[in-house]
Amino acid sequence: MRIGEISKKTGLSEHTLRFYEKEGLLSNVAKRRGGIRDYCDADLRRLGMIECLKKTGMSLAEIKQYLDWNNQGDKTIQLRYDMFLQRRAAVEQQLRDIQRTLAVVDFKIKYYARALRAGTMSIYDGKKIKMPDFFADAPENSK
Repeated sequence: MRIGEISKKTGLSEHTLRFYEKEGLLSNVAKRRGGIRDYCDADLRRLGMIECLKKTGMSLAEIKQYLDWNNQGDKTIQLRYDMFLQRRAAVEQQLRDIQRTLAVVDFKIKYYARALRAGTMSIYDGKKIKMPDFFADAPENSK
């Protein structure tokens, strides 16, 4: 696949693909005559892993470290296993954060839907509204 094709397939810009290659995240991309990149299915799978790990909160340097470990074979299995346990914990926290956010958004949707049905916000005058506590169950020392 040419760079434009893989860009379209992944949603990554051509600039990002070149940057990943320059930084060693995407190595050994085959080249056609004239230096035109020719991406294969293995490159696509590697890009999928890079993007997945980015979504877990890993930096590109950390992802590069993982890819290096992967290239080192069996001697780094424990390191890679431990890394994925840490990533799982990070994703679980992200899910909890998103669930707290969704609870507040859902509350506000119902709040405004009721006001819309009544045609006024004054239905809430003098009432204590119990909104979900966004910071309940939030991890200590976060952001």
